[in-house]
Amino acid sequence: MEDARLKCEAWRVDYNEVRPHSSIGHRAPVELANALGQGVPP
Repeated sequence: MEDARLKCEAWRVDYNEVRPHSSIGHRAPVELANALGQGVPP
């Protein structure tokens, strides 16, 4: 179970903080949230 938790967390960090999304100008969601002054997305 711990292995699954670690893999899910690694995916969440990659998806929200690293990987750019074309729908928001090829930026990571955390970059957009910071630009809008909203902090880190869940």
